[in-house]
Amino acid sequence: MRRAGVFLAAGSGVYLLILLANFPAAKLTGYLQQQYAPLAFHSVTGSVFSGSAARIEHDALVAGPVSWTFRPSGLLQGRLEYHLQGNAMQSPFSGNAAIGMDGSVHARDVEVRLDPAGLVELYSPIDFTVTGRIAVRVESLELRDGFPSQLTGHLGWTGAGVVEPVSIELGEVAILLGSEPDHITGEVSNTGDARVAGSLSLSASRDYSVDLQLTPGRATSAEVVEFLESWGRPEPGGSYRLVDNGRL
Repeated sequence: MRRAGVFLAAGSGVYLLILLANFPAAKLTGYLQQQYAPLAFHSVTGSVFSGSAARIEHDALVAGPVSWTFRPSGLLQGRLEYHLQGNAMQSPFSGNAAIGMDGSVHARDVEVRLDPAGLVELYSPIDFTVTGRIAVRVESLELRDGFPSQLTGHLGWTGAGVVEPVSIELGEVAILLGSEPDHITGEVSNTGDARVAGSLSLSASRDYSVDLQLTPGRATSAEVVEFLESWGRPEPGGSYRLVDNGRL
């Protein structure tokens, strides 16, 4: 009886994989578009097991082309899981994404390299010009109602700097990503001539807060110091505190 049960389970697993290998991907992406609007897939090819889309859109975020491969191990956690790779915001990315039985969206081991100018254009409440490249690694992420309820990861900004409205070099900036009830957080630090440290947060209602302490270095220009004196609050040790709150 036990051997028969093993054969039955194995046969069921093989049958499921055959179904997935031949089930059109457009059926699944159509369902996802209904469940997670305004998510949109364009030019979908392949199957649920392995396929691709020329373009995927969600609000202002655009990715494409994107390919996916089914990961059977996700079924052990009650999730439909895929390995994804492609381009997002004109930069390469890869990682694993899954949908839980309760409709929650999960991601892990996601890596992407970005142009910081694109992030400033999408999310910054202040118009300024930046330099460098950003590497993001999301170790784990859970989305509920379109917003992270759990997040761990880090962001590294190499060659970090601001060109306009003032010019300042920040060297290597690191942001430790995390989450608290109803908002995601970022703890900021850097290595460079000018030093920056502090915290960032963003809520599900898109309310943001910025609390940074910037200490000018030896190479910091008088123009930057004048800017900090105008926009920041002087702190002990020659630093300036920059605080801002609002809604994106």
